[in-house]
Amino acid sequence: MTKTELQKKIEQLEAQLKDARTHTYVGETDSLACSDGELYIGFDNWGTESLLILDVNQLYRDLPFIIEQVCIEQKKQQKMHLKMIKEKLTEI
Repeated sequence: MTKTELQKKIEQLEAQLKDARTHTYVGETDSLACSDGELYIGFDNWGTESLLILDVNQLYRDLPFIIEQVCIEQKKQQKMHLKMIKEKLTEI
């Protein structure tokens, strides 16, 4: 690689790292607790135990939107899995 190509690659990787530092994917929680108006959600963050802390008052105000969106996404997942099951059954 040329010096210019290396510099571009470094800039690209730095941008990816910046993005990774501002976003956290929580695929699975391993602990839930509440205390003093806060909800504590423990999760594994690429081998590091992490903790998300939410204010319960704000969470309560956000719940209608969260529940609506979770239900919509869950229905999409169910349709996708049902379609895959039906496709496999026709192959049998």
